[in-house]
Amino acid sequence: MAGLQTIVNKCGGLTINRRKVVGLQVTRNEIPRVTVTPTTQPWKMTLDMPSSLRYYDNRDLLEALDTMDRVQPEVISFSDNACINWIFKYQGDLSAGQIAGMRVQSFVGNQLILNSLPVVPASRIIFKPNDLIQIGTNPYPFTSTTTVTRGTGSTVTVTTNRPNIISTSVVNEGITVGNDCEFNMFCPNMPTYKLIPGGYVGSNGTTLNNALIEFSDSFELYEYVATA
Repeated sequence: MAGLQTIVNKCGGLTINRRKVVGLQVTRNEIPRVTVTPTTQPWKMTLDMPSSLRYYDNRDLLEALDTMDRVQPEVISFSDNACINWIFKYQGDLSAGQIAGMRVQSFVGNQLILNSLPVVPASRIIFKPNDLIQIGTNPYPFTSTTTVTRGTGSTVTVTTNRPNIISTSVVNEGITVGNDCEFNMFCPNMPTYKLIPGGYVGSNGTTLNNALIEFSDSFELYEYVATA
């Protein structure tokens, strides 16, 4: 298993930051003026690691992290960590098969239009606010900012948290939702690690390992969107 995915699977805490870049200026007569810098609004996540990881069991993890260093991105998901996979759980009413049948008609700005809708009651909820949506195989999740119901038309419009950042055509692409979505992340701070006494593993009276891994910092993951 790759390095950052293992970190996600074993992390004990998660902080999420995907806010806009905002500048505040106060005039001489104390009138605040706010400016927003247009960006791709990348996902930024801070993962806290437990102090119970044993060196004996995680040498492959350390090698993967050293190889990646601070520059190599990796596609990750949160579906395998039972402690946090509920954070991105899909909140709508559709089944997996109904979701798989929908297709993208267009995605301009932050207006995502879906067609090939399932035959369900008009009041059936397709998305609730904060539901993750991934387009095709592009690992760049968007979120719905409002509740979207099926309605009676042949399409629905989803207002997303950020504009379309995918450079290729997404027409007729399928979608993935909830904690099945994937993120393209790298770790610009890439913590170093220290081995400390503990985590004894022995065999026939012989010490095989007595070190726990202590990372120098939390893992700060940043969405890699350069090739989106």
